[in-house]
Amino acid sequence: MLKLVEPGPRLWERFVSGAIEAEERAHSLLRRWSRAVELGAKADGPSHSEGVSDAELHSRRESLTERCVDAVQLVSRLATETSASAFRAVLSDAEGVVVLARGGVGASQRSADTSRLVEGARWAESTRGTNAIGTAIAEGEAVAVVGRAHLEERNHGLACYAAPIRDPFGELVAVLDVSGDVTHANPLLEALVLASAHAAEQSLRLRGYEEMLAGGRRSLEARLAGSASLLVEAPGVVRQVSADAAARLGLPPEGVMGRAVEDVLSLSWKVLVEAALGGRPCRVSGMRLHPVPHFDARGRPLALAIFVERDIPQARPAGLLPGSFNVLLGSDPALRDAKQRAARVAGSPLPVLLLAETGTGKELLARAIHEASGNASGPFLALNCGAMPAGLLEAELFGHAPGAFTGALAAGSKGKLGVVDGGTLFLDEIGEMPESLQALLLRVLDDGHYFRLGETKPRESRFRLISATCRDLPAMVEAGKFRRDLYYRIRGAVLSLPPLRRRTDKTELAHALVEKIARAQGREVPPLCPETERLIEAHAWPGNVREMKSALAHALALSGEGEPLAPEHLPGDVVEPPGAAAMHEGGGRKAAEARALREAMAAANGNLSEAARRLGVARSTLYRMLGRQHLDQRRAVPRGADVGWDAEESG
Repeated sequence: MLKLVEPGPRLWERFVSGAIEAEERAHSLLRRWSRAVELGAKADGPSHSEGVSDAELHSRRESLTERCVDAVQLVSRLATETSASAFRAVLSDAEGVVVLARGGVGASQRSADTSRLVEGARWAESTRGTNAIGTAIAEGEAVAVVGRAHLEERNHGLACYAAPIRDPFGELVAVLDVSGDVTHANPLLEALVLASAHAAEQSLRLRGYEEMLAGGRRSLEARLAGSASLLVEAPGVVRQVSADAAARLGLPPEGVMGRAVEDVLSLSWKVLVEAALGGRPCRVSGMRLHPVPHFDARGRPLALAIFVERDIPQARPAGLLPGSFNVLLGSDPALRDAKQRAARVAGSPLPVLLLAETGTGKELLARAIHEASGNASGPFLALNCGAMPAGLLEAELFGHAPGAFTGALAAGSKGKLGVVDGGTLFLDEIGEMPESLQALLLRVLDDGHYFRLGETKPRESRFRLISATCRDLPAMVEAGKFRRDLYYRIRGAVLSLPPLRRRTDKTELAHALVEKIARAQGREVPPLCPETERLIEAHAWPGNVREMKSALAHALALSGEGEPLAPEHLPGDVVEPPGAAAMHEGGGRKAAEARALREAMAAANGNLSEAARRLGVARSTLYRMLGRQHLDQRRAVPRGADVGWDAEESG
């Protein structure tokens, strides 16, 4: 505890009058007085009322007691324990406003009242100068300020002992103080205040931890017990370590509990949290650590479940991937990197988030991860969250009891969750999932339990989740359109697939697809004309690989047996003027998209599902494209319109 007392006679008077000698200015008390004066404090006290209104006091007290639920009992108990010295117990918020004051009689009460050590008073250094509460906030540590060590003259009759209270994240949330008549100053009060503040911090930590684990304790403990893992709580204390994790890291399990994670892993809490939020592994002693965050009610990471894997980069010859990843054709460097990263995370228990546009091969990559994982013997099920209304999506995912709603199956339905137990669930376009279903999905991921529609009996399903989206989920989280806790739960490992327009292997991919399609049809594999290859390189491919496959199937259908695929065999939207498709990401992107939309809608006679199929996109993506172009179904297919109209009409 920092102890501030006046070191010599009349030092305060000389400071106030400006008569301090140069050699004295380095004294710790003088430096703190000078700091307070620079902040605006005066030796004769503030010239205006330093208190807050009753309404603001009520708001501040409510806010603090919500976080420190034991605050009233804490202050009352401290007042009782210091009653022999007639000291007053005080609790301020992080800005130095007194929200609770209890006790104090006789001389101590008179001194406290004279000094305005009452509820609603401001005790920051900028207002009241050097004092136990304000200086504890400024210094970030426990402080004792006795008598004439106070800057403000009317506080010279006080002896004050204060200690900050911090939450599990190290944030100062309150200051606990006992103050009384200086003639009753007692060093034992220092220990009492420190012990009380420590007890308050322990209460905050335990309450926050229980809050974080509410509803998910069994799931978390089960996951940790069955894996090589550690549980680390804020601000970096090892709470639990499995025998497998200890063995892999060369740690004695009994000597790790309660130690700072930085001492155990040589990685700070901050580094681990940043890795968890960024979906990145850390490497220690030849091991790869995957930290997964668990949050408190305010969305802050209160604990990390850290899964430990052996880091064996040469487990197979360099560049050789499991066979399941060969279904993603091409040699583009970004694609190759995505496949290699996917192969590395396949064997871990982490959930996976795929960031990619529609048609890039998300489901193929998800299935490849499943087949290379420990869940490969279980089922792989895919569900597009943007392809159906919320009610139908809930029934499809969670299942339903017999006759649960109009149109429900008479025998009921297990739902995807009932079938995927022990396997992998792939949720495409998860950014389109309604918020009500996000909460239900989070519960399943927390403890493995869910309810079928129309039932009150809980069911259980354990599976690995792979999600995919082309939306900006962090922006949706900030806008309140996607749950923050669900976002961090699904983004254990983040992988990106490049859109086809940015790939360097378009011609190579086209040849591979033509060969695959032709062999499936029992046909001779035709070559591609040079002009066809040029068009393939120039086209923007808004529907990505799915669109290319459709276009090449179209070309094969129009070509003769063994005949080279020529430009006239390609769909009209691929055969564009030179450079038009290359403008897809520039000023011509909107026009190109509008033209493709109108052609597809006209060819499909306004049928949205058929138009989406022709474009190689999902219906939800088609809706977004129509919205971007300010087109509805009728405007996209005007009566008697020519499919070859000018795309700039769309604006």
